Amino acid sequence: MNNSILLKDCINEFEKNNELNIQKDDLFELFSVSQVTRKSNLSVEDIESSIVDGAQDGGIDCLLTLVDDAPILSDDELELIELRESSCIKLTIGQVKNRKTFQEDVLDKIHISIPKLFDLEVKEEELQKSFNPLLVEKILIFRKLWRKAVMKNAQIVIEFFVCCFAEKKPEAVTYNQKTSLIIEAVQEKVTPCRVVFNIFSAKELLEIYTSRPQTEIELNLKETPVSVAYSEGSIGYIGVAIIPEYLKFLTDEDGSLRESIFEENIRHFQGDVDVNKKILETLSDDLERDFWWLNNGITIIASNVGQIGKTLTLKDAQIVNGLQTSYTIGKFYEPDSKTDDSRAILVKIIVSSDKQAIDKIISATNRQNPVNPALLRATDDIQRKIELYFLNKGYYYDRRKNYYKNQGKPSSKIFSIQGTAQAIHAIINYKPGESRAKPTSLIKTEESYNAIFSESLDFEGYLNCCLISRKVSDFIKNDLIEKPEKSYARLFSHHMYRVIPSFLCKASHANKTLISQIKIEEINNKIINDTFEFIKGCVEEFKLESRTKNTTSISKSGKFDELLSKSLISKFAKPLTM
Repeated sequence: MNNSILLKDCINEFEKNNELNIQKDDLFELFSVSQVTRKSNLSVEDIESSIVDGAQDGGIDCLLTLVDDAPILSDDELELIELRESSCIKLTIGQVKNRKTFQEDVLDKIHISIPKLFDLEVKEEELQKSFNPLLVEKILIFRKLWRKAVMKNAQIVIEFFVCCFAEKKPEAVTYNQKTSLIIEAVQEKVTPCRVVFNIFSAKELLEIYTSRPQTEIELNLKETPVSVAYSEGSIGYIGVAIIPEYLKFLTDEDGSLRESIFEENIRHFQGDVDVNKKILETLSDDLERDFWWLNNGITIIASNVGQIGKTLTLKDAQIVNGLQTSYTIGKFYEPDSKTDDSRAILVKIIVSSDKQAIDKIISATNRQNPVNPALLRATDDIQRKIELYFLNKGYYYDRRKNYYKNQGKPSSKIFSIQGTAQAIHAIINYKPGESRAKPTSLIKTEESYNAIFSESLDFEGYLNCCLISRKVSDFIKNDLIEKPEKSYARLFSHHMYRVIPSFLCKASHANKTLISQIKIEEINNKIINDTFEFIKGCVEEFKLESRTKNTTSISKSGKFDELLSKSLISKFAKPLTM
């Protein structure tokens, strides 16, 4: 029983550190998914978005699609994805049970669901009859990527996992047989693909949780690095590392690339683009010239660096430029191979914890190639001001994804740029449907970005929008016991954001001033529940008027936003002026 007892202590620590107050089943689910997906370095918002449990979940609690380790959470993100032969689409499907024993009924449910979920001839309308809207929405995203992957000959990996509070993995032969049947059923439908099934008992979850990520990594250089001081307290290093030594810096014990050291790079790996093909050609064919002669090298930022001879120990290392080179090296060399390769790579290391300086370094070192403007939003002046305001109020605005998560800050107080943009667009701009349908697009164009992030709104209003969204999230987790209600509320959570200020302020269109003046502590469960019931009534009215039964489509509909506003005008007589 030691594993279960120790895991319970770890879950309590997880709950305390993240300042969570949710039901035990939901806590175990959030904890388990965060451990199982740990190497993908997902944010809490990514994990929460992957949760699809509830009524008609087909035995699936979590469904997440990754493209080259980046989570795809909405349909509008598909427009930005360009698959290549080197791309990897990974579908993670999980079931989490807060039980003391593994039970085979979980596997039976998943096995029954597979034929419909992975049959391209089964259309959305048919899927809606068997599964809840959130699950259907996410499986449709995977299907679109699956079809693209086949055309581009990209890799597809489908990973199942089951987590349970049991002391150890199940020993029953029939249990393992059923996991094999699930693998076979998927392989019959999705070809070609690699399918794996992982089982996590208390023992495995405990091992993951207690294996703390490295914050200090050694980099062995070919010669003693040159240290360069600029001003008091400002220092950097320039050196060259033998490629096999640099590969050791890039990878962990099992040979996997350390995703955490790439978080602050504004691009992810771009696959078989021309620049990466040329890097690969240089690695494989040009052995007469040293690699660093032909490559611009790597820029690394670290909060602290210790030096012993030719070895640097980097704390909180982040590769801000050179991701394409690093990934290409990681994909070209097998772990512990090519040890006779004496070529070197140029490395520039900057020691800094100054956020504004880091932003400028990231921006300046990434201007040689075209970059989507949305990727550079984090360096905007207004984003830095919002972060500072949130900090002064005891909250954390995650301009750079997972920055505060990696600092150990409580997840309940961390808000991302995209999540904040969605909340503002739903509440201030009265467009919850668009907020839910196009989360990526909201910060993609200058017009929509400026309509959301404007200093004409008191920064207290930005924070209040985030806190309203968190209130709704907590209500769904803690106060909606019935599974159908949970699924429904998740689908229309952005509409709940929009309606709550109206109910609180007794105004159909609460203006910016009122949003800034809202006292969050006045938003109680009664108000949230009343808004939920109000929205459900509006949905039924919309179904009658539009003859649309697809609740997912309704939740993304601009016409439903209009009906919601009209209903609020009727309820509260007249709108307040903007």
